[in-house]
Amino acid sequence: MWFRSNPKRHVKSSEPVRGVDRISFFDYRPSTKRFLTINMDAKRENSGKTDIKLTITLTPQEVQPFLLTAATHISEHMDIKGFRRGKAPYEAVAGNVGEMAVLQEALEPIVRLHLAKVLMDEQIDTVGQPKVDVEKMVPGNDLVFVATVTCMPEVKKLGNYEKLSIDAKSTDVPEKDVERALKDLAGMRTKEVRATLGEAATDRDMLVIDLQMKRDGVPVEGGQSPNFRVYMNEEHYVPGMKEPLVGMKEGESKTFTVAFPRDHYQKSIAGKDVECTATVKELYHLDIPAIDDAFAKTLGLETMGELRVKIAENLKTEHDEDEARRQDRELLELLAGASSFGEIPEFLVRDEVEKMMHELEHAVERQGGVFTEYLTSIKKSPKEVRDGMRDQALMRVKVALVLRAVSKAENIAVASEEVQTEIEKQAALYGKEEEARERVLSPEYREYIGYKMRNEKVVVFLRGKMVKQVP
Repeated sequence: MWFRSNPKRHVKSSEPVRGVDRISFFDYRPSTKRFLTINMDAKRENSGKTDIKLTITLTPQEVQPFLLTAATHISEHMDIKGFRRGKAPYEAVAGNVGEMAVLQEALEPIVRLHLAKVLMDEQIDTVGQPKVDVEKMVPGNDLVFVATVTCMPEVKKLGNYEKLSIDAKSTDVPEKDVERALKDLAGMRTKEVRATLGEAATDRDMLVIDLQMKRDGVPVEGGQSPNFRVYMNEEHYVPGMKEPLVGMKEGESKTFTVAFPRDHYQKSIAGKDVECTATVKELYHLDIPAIDDAFAKTLGLETMGELRVKIAENLKTEHDEDEARRQDRELLELLAGASSFGEIPEFLVRDEVEKMMHELEHAVERQGGVFTEYLTSIKKSPKEVRDGMRDQALMRVKVALVLRAVSKAENIAVASEEVQTEIEKQAALYGKEEEARERVLSPEYREYIGYKMRNEKVVVFLRGKMVKQVP
């Protein structure tokens, strides 16, 4: 609502949505999973700046074990005369469905496992999903497939984190912050008492108004609100908005002009005179509790002194956490900016943009907003938002690559025991929620946790190198 200079009660604004400006601890994993010791021929050739094309040829002998497994799997889901399900031999299965059907069933594990071995043997670090084309697949003959894989982007030169630095900032809690927190707590416990008909509004009341805003006789987009609540004791309204409401009674209307500041977030009315018509629909007196020992007791403490100490402690914790996040973001971006990179595949940036888009959407929803309405309020299409995220997405990809490079340079790793402890801790949180527990206990999640914990270790290492503490 344009009524507010800073719409802190609403997500409909162009201000950043809290929670989407942080560097996440993430990494790109190679596509290798499990490896088998199998002899095969593989031909390697470059295919573009970041792609490698691998031609892999397997003999019938190398394919045979997979055919037997595939035949067993097929027999588990069909009736074959003379055999129980899952017990029919290869010949019986192939006789019923055909050798080609068995080979097709075996193809996915053949490709997955043999490609993994080649990637390991050739020491190819990949990112994303490989593109696989089968060139030759005839029962009893060599199996030939071509896999095009994208190489992990290279950090050509890692910035010198021994010489780069950022300054730490004080996290001390000013007394004014404690006072503001006390005021907010009192506001949360304020009672709204309906005024008697005929009473006039004061600067300590709350009004429900029908607000209509026009400029040059034309309604302002988003400037109409039939039930807008105005808290007269709050300070975040556009100057000149609240004052005309003092003295108004329920049922009264008033038209007045407000000069919107040049830096107002709604650009169409920034620096402009806007005609406002306000009709008072309801008037409430605000019964604000006194901030004293009795108030402290309602919060489980004995005195105001104890309450002030507790508030200061909580604010200090928040400030420390915010400062740590700021340090992490700035030192990682500084290091990434001082590093040089090889070709970064566009799909990595595109995928990160989508991740950021989801983060933004969830942040809006957590604050009680609707994402489509948020986009309307900032006058941007999803494509425009995505385009605006691209530079930051590229930086986040570079940060991930730098984290990985530092872990290799400094031999920073996470022991399997550490990962197991963290997995068990998280699994215990879900109790009897079997689906969630299975997700936490999956190999994919274990891999994710391993990378996340490693990256957190890297960040701790970089803090020690790059953060200059406050004297």
